Amino acid sequence: MFELRSLTADDLKDAMELSTQAGWNQIDADWERFLARCPEGCFAGTVDGDLVATTTVSTYGDDVSWIGMVLVDEAHRSQGYGSRMFERGLEYAREHGGDIVGLDATHLGEPIYQKYGFEGVTTVYRWQGSVDEPTDTDDRERDGRVEPLTAQDLDAVCEFDQSHVETDRSDLLRTLVAESDVRGFYSRGSNGIDGYAIVRPGRRNWQIGPVVTADPSATESLLRNISTSFDGRDVIVDAPDRDAVSSSLDAIGLSRERELVRMTYPEPEPALLTDSVRAFVDFAFG
Repeated sequence: MFELRSLTADDLKDAMELSTQAGWNQIDADWERFLARCPEGCFAGTVDGDLVATTTVSTYGDDVSWIGMVLVDEAHRSQGYGSRMFERGLEYAREHGGDIVGLDATHLGEPIYQKYGFEGVTTVYRWQGSVDEPTDTDDRERDGRVEPLTAQDLDAVCEFDQSHVETDRSDLLRTLVAESDVRGFYSRGSNGIDGYAIVRPGRRNWQIGPVVTADPSATESLLRNISTSFDGRDVIVDAPDRDAVSSSLDAIGLSRERELVRMTYPEPEPALLTDSVRAFVDFAFG
């Protein structure tokens, strides 16, 4: 019999097996982060005590809730478990989150979410590849503005993020930066911080995100400067469909790999999608 309950720390090993089975990039730290930030919004579906399905909800104050990690074990699909997990996540988001509920859907999943009242906002892409290192003097001079993010810089970066994303994500940013393998970088302009980027390891690829810059011209320089962080492994970047963003990602050697659609409920809203957002945290966190 299928049972739906809260996800617990004891479930995380099995949850990791589900995301690996799906071919996703999550590692243990990602699952731990979901549970640490919003434990009441993480749900488990079990059959005879075995974990077979998950969904998570991440909340950002009173502004936005984000649904992700809707997973069902291959052997238990086509039985309605995914719908029940998603419905529980949506219920939680409506009761405990902000006015906007968002998610990133494949085109196959888009009509399913439309039935629940979600509407498409914009196309989003996953980019992948190896980041090219700067090769000319001008690039290297611009990169001189970029510095590693330390605990002393975090307040200023959180303030910058909130003013440019129009959502308070400081709790998530502080959680990310505190993780041992996560690296942050920020760039300075004449008026102080003008951009930052977070880099973290994944199961197959490093993930770059979020990336927020006040000026599109700062994006490519910021991304190039962190190219030495990847130990030769490919990276992935989840990003909005904008010409300036696409130009920056193409210029550093990445290419589009997947196309999804950003959807929100109950109205189409640019959630976590201001002009300053160059890359998302990922599709599961928004």
